[in-house]
Amino acid sequence: MPDTPQGRLHTTAIPGDISATLLALLRSLLTQPCHHAGYLRRALGQLVLALQGKSDLGALDDDPRFAHPGWQQPAAQRLLQVWQAWQQPLTDWLTGLNLADHERAQLRWLLDQLAAAAAPSNSLLNPAILAEARASNGQSLCRGAHHLWQDMLSGRPFAQPNLDTQYRLGTDLACTPGQVIARHAEFELICYTPQQAQVHERPLLLVPPPINRFYLLDLSPGNSLVEHALEQGLQVYLISWRNPNPSHCNWGLGRYVSACQRALNETRLHSGSAQATLTGICSGGLIAALLCAWQQAAGYAQQLSALSLLVTPLDTRLDTDLVRLNGPAARQRLRRQAWQQGYLDERTSGAAFGWMRPEQLVWTPAVTRYGLGRELPCNPVVYWGHDHTRLPAQLVDDLLDLFDRDPLGLPGSLQLNGEAIDLQAIGLPSWHLAARRDHIVPWQNAYPGSRMGGEKHFTLCHSGHIQGLLCPPGHPRAHYHSGSASSSNADSWLASAEVKQGSWWPRWSDWLKQYSGPLVEARQPTDGGHGPAPGRYVQQH
Repeated sequence: MPDTPQGRLHTTAIPGDISATLLALLRSLLTQPCHHAGYLRRALGQLVLALQGKSDLGALDDDPRFAHPGWQQPAAQRLLQVWQAWQQPLTDWLTGLNLADHERAQLRWLLDQLAAAAAPSNSLLNPAILAEARASNGQSLCRGAHHLWQDMLSGRPFAQPNLDTQYRLGTDLACTPGQVIARHAEFELICYTPQQAQVHERPLLLVPPPINRFYLLDLSPGNSLVEHALEQGLQVYLISWRNPNPSHCNWGLGRYVSACQRALNETRLHSGSAQATLTGICSGGLIAALLCAWQQAAGYAQQLSALSLLVTPLDTRLDTDLVRLNGPAARQRLRRQAWQQGYLDERTSGAAFGWMRPEQLVWTPAVTRYGLGRELPCNPVVYWGHDHTRLPAQLVDDLLDLFDRDPLGLPGSLQLNGEAIDLQAIGLPSWHLAARRDHIVPWQNAYPGSRMGGEKHFTLCHSGHIQGLLCPPGHPRAHYHSGSASSSNADSWLASAEVKQGSWWPRWSDWLKQYSGPLVEARQPTDGGHGPAPGRYVQQH
């Protein structure tokens, strides 16, 4: 790839955030007094019935926060019903407000946060906390207070398990054998040891997201997409991104796309193949898609034979809790914070994702660690989820610009490394995965539709953002929709898509093998002096 300017993406003016929604709500007190009075009347009526023990509000038997038998006692039941009383009429109240749709969505998010925080399970009246305190003669509360003090001193935004001695990278996690064959300022390139005597001629380059560590793709034996690809006779190479520091503040999308091109060149050189296949995941998928569009414009499209994108937001007009948490003005403040520090720190990004699912990621761990005085359980996914990384300020700026302007939907409106980006001009065959319960990338935003050219295949699994990726063969109850993405509308595609049982991994690897060339004798990766996988960068903090 020739030297190209590490182009900066330009931002546009954006309006205010949730504070404007709260002002609109205050104005509605003057313009819709009867509507608000009606809500108060219904809420107070439900509250009186709850206090009298006559409430007909639905039971919460399926909510794990209230699974303790003590919640069946009359006093605890009334406490639950009081909590429910003010929430039940909220839907009608929100629907009747004269607010813009985005203001109503922001208000819904804010009320959901308040409801999660005010849940009776978070208080010392929680029967589970009381029972544990009685059984331990109060020691559980002492341990919980000690845990809280420790976490406050360490500056942790949420309760989290002790990660110091849980797992070791290269032994317990990220332990598929391989060698680091190149190390650059931005990344290390890993070549994994073949697991078959013969492998497909064209290598596969995996592009993980710069957010968090790459080893979600190589989590543990039996739960590793890397391992699965090797078992299928694919040559697997992977980018391990560096955890940036303030000196890397100017690394933006242009720099990451250039780094991905360099990794692709080294992958082709090391494997001896003129072509490769490319797979990008989440924001790594954005980098991969931008690289393909850049190659198409710059005349390098022949270097790739196929592209697959996993949970990648090709339509960056995301309507998610994360966007509502960081409204336009809040995103401007986030930009300023990132540039002041040189990066977006791991605690800020971790907190943002935590508040997207407060019941599961914020309050339930807090009850366990501080109320019950117990250490939080840890598993490989939890460990990976707490192994946050920083993001360079320019990359934060560029990603926020994508979310603000959605330039990928307007061919030529994004200039990157000297070329106009047009996803529709990409002629590669592509395979796309989305997750139906994804709270980060809604599945419709990952549907390629008319945004990308070439022959497109779409698969929709029925899990969330992370669990959708972790779906090895034999996974119980796994199923997915699959079919050609010829329709421009995601819902129309779903209506005609074929339902398949089992994991999507074999479907993905079988598709890749069609574009990976003939079988050739496997070669072992040589030690280039950079050490074995998982490498040095994944260990850096």
